[in-house]
Amino acid sequence: MLPVTVRRVLLAEHRVDFRRQHDGLLAEAYRLGAEPYDGDCIVFVRKDRTQIRVLVGDRYGLYLVSRRFEGGRLRTLLKFAAHPGAKTVSTGELSLLLEGSSFTVHKRAKPWRSGAGRGR
Repeated sequence: MLPVTVRRVLLAEHRVDFRRQHDGLLAEAYRLGAEPYDGDCIVFVRKDRTQIRVLVGDRYGLYLVSRRFEGGRLRTLLKFAAHPGAKTVSTGELSLLLEGSSFTVHKRAKPWRSGAGRGR
């Protein structure tokens, strides 16, 4: 469980040097267009899929959550891209990643929005 309110979750689709700490991962987050201090949560997966790091912040500072999988590897269909990029995932999918589970979303349901322009 993350200690702050998360606005959106971004899963980095490129390889990141896991020797980086807060400042290096913050620079990667800004390269992706994320704003960790505004509630964006950025998930980085290690190249060999044995570790993930989650960078999230609030107005007081940054949190760096690290999870190492001792019994195996993370089973994701993530293919690392040559160029920096990220895709948005849900908080439920983030929970599955933190547990070491795999997930595949082929098609998401369309969000329901109230008919603001419709007469009542």
